[in-house]
Amino acid sequence: MPESLKMPLLNDLAPDGFFYGGHYIVEFDPDSLWYETSLTIAALAVKRGIKTQYHVFQHYPSEAMEALSKLGVDPKKSVKDGLLSFWDSYTETVEYEASLVAKRGRKSALDKPLDLKGDIGIFTEKMKAGIPEEEKDWIHLDDNSTIFLQYNDEASFLDIWRTVHLPGTRATRRAHFLAFAKGVASPTFYSKFEAICDGIIDVKSQEEGDKIENYIRIRVLRGKTFDSRWHRLEVMKNGEVRLVGASSQGEQRRLAAIMFTDIVDYTGLTQLDESLAIRLLERHRELIRPILPKHSGREVKTIGDAFLFEFGSALEATECAVEIQKTLHEYNEGASDKILLRIGIHVGDVIHKGGDVYGDAVNVASRIEPLAASGGICISEQAYDQVRNKIPYKLTKLSQRKLKNVKFEIDVYELIYHE
Repeated sequence: MPESLKMPLLNDLAPDGFFYGGHYIVEFDPDSLWYETSLTIAALAVKRGIKTQYHVFQHYPSEAMEALSKLGVDPKKSVKDGLLSFWDSYTETVEYEASLVAKRGRKSALDKPLDLKGDIGIFTEKMKAGIPEEEKDWIHLDDNSTIFLQYNDEASFLDIWRTVHLPGTRATRRAHFLAFAKGVASPTFYSKFEAICDGIIDVKSQEEGDKIENYIRIRVLRGKTFDSRWHRLEVMKNGEVRLVGASSQGEQRRLAAIMFTDIVDYTGLTQLDESLAIRLLERHRELIRPILPKHSGREVKTIGDAFLFEFGSALEATECAVEIQKTLHEYNEGASDKILLRIGIHVGDVIHKGGDVYGDAVNVASRIEPLAASGGICISEQAYDQVRNKIPYKLTKLSQRKLKNVKFEIDVYELIYHE
């Protein structure tokens, strides 16, 4: 029986669903997050000691190496240690296309790249001689396998892949993830290639309201148990892609930093001048939303004039809160109608369901926010413990107050971000 592969990120959707020697197709929208997702999987795999091959077709190798560095991997050391291998088809194809342009007056260009017919003899000899152990048990990720079809017709590709590369994948016990952009090949090509694969993964992007959301799902995983629902993908500040499960109907529990924001005396302003209140509300959203992704934050929802945000850490939430308040301060200096905000932050367990978050952590954050001064930031003791030695701002403990509908007493700190 094939050995199960603990596949980072994808394993959350299909525990023990992937195996060494498996052959998988990723069908992705051209503007989706597949490239970022593939790099995230590669980085997480290397960190876990899984031998990983990354195959670039449409990105510079140096670009992929830089991205892996931001994800906490030392590419050069990982290559030296035998945990990471780069396959470069980008340089090969670029040089070939450049040679065609400069071919005038020459007898021939470079040998045609990515010609799968040339692989037949190589694979046949390797299979006869036996596969060396160092070539076995890798995962192989392509950034865009669609480039193969620029140098091979669909029928030849399918025939050679079925008769040569698929047996080679099994023999080397290599988990191969090929990525084909949707709509580039014929429907027949996708159907025939899907039929020979052990699994099909879809990655898509779609417009929702005024922003683009990205999703992933496992459509097929032959003989395995898996979650076939769409799950939302989110990019962190360092480029890592996180599976947030926004489309799941089940519940997911995890630790998170929750931020509540609220416009000071918005209700009173609405009663005095409703049209002005609406304009300020929209302006405040325009100013805040671009700040959020800089700190890997997620907008969970708006509640009237309030925002509910989620972060992976208290530090990210706190740094985001400071930037929000500084941005509004700069705006207010030149504005006749000022936007003043209170912000509250707490860290704790939250429950994810249907894209929303619930739990005591959300309730506590909502109770801390009103304690902040106009234009101020308050954080809970739990958040304070995580940031006190990591930020250049003063934190002052408030006199203890009972938070409404919060069972246990919680110390609250005011963050002083300006002199």
